[in-house]
Amino acid sequence: MAKIQRTPPPYVQISTDIREQIHSGQLRPGDVLPSARRLAEDYGVSRATVDKALAGLRAEGIIRAVPRVGTVVADQVPGARVQSGGMRFRRMLTTGRATKPGERSEILSADLVPAPENVAAALRVEAGSPVIRRRRQFIDDGGVAALSTSWLPGDLAKAVPALLRTERIEGGTIGAISAATGRHPAPGTDTAMARLATEEEAADLGLDTPAAVLVVEARLADEDGVPLEYGVDVIGPGRPWTVGYDLGQV
Repeated sequence: MAKIQRTPPPYVQISTDIREQIHSGQLRPGDVLPSARRLAEDYGVSRATVDKALAGLRAEGIIRAVPRVGTVVADQVPGARVQSGGMRFRRMLTTGRATKPGERSEILSADLVPAPENVAAALRVEAGSPVIRRRRQFIDDGGVAALSTSWLPGDLAKAVPALLRTERIEGGTIGAISAATGRHPAPGTDTAMARLATEEEAADLGLDTPAAVLVVEARLADEDGVPLEYGVDVIGPGRPWTVGYDLGQV
């Protein structure tokens, strides 16, 4: 019986490499990427593989096609625009940090708590069983961009003790989990909905009540489909949350 190889396919490796160059600053906004033909030669793959990698990056909104110029690195995300959970996960894996340029994060707490029912359902654990809760806020020039709570299975606390500390984790939470357990992130979904802010959320975001907020839930699983993290971001008004797509490969 043939064995499944877990090595990411070539197009994923290419998009990851280019994304890392952008996030690390090697490629800056406005820089023109080599042509698809040149990239195919450099990576030793087919043109179709490169096209697939670039399509994914265009869908993320980090590169764009400019007529008569080529493919360029998109402008840095303005401070008012909030990253999706998936964007943060990718940034953590490529740079070791969840923040984008011009943004910083403050970890407010990191503890082991009984799992609320919605968290238990997302992580597929028993309600009331111990889970890791990491609370932080993302701050930019406009103030608090988002209130973020990450929930992780409680058994990860033994493998990665740093998850219960408020200091920054080298390589990010997902990178640290992968290094300690060999579990690698794979499928993820982001879901957004609007509701009224709680009194505590409004105070933390500097809003007068009643105020509408956008709540974005990010679910990340490992390569076997087992939940790794359930994140909930609360975003105030006036901060666009954007998800890109690309119809060029339909």
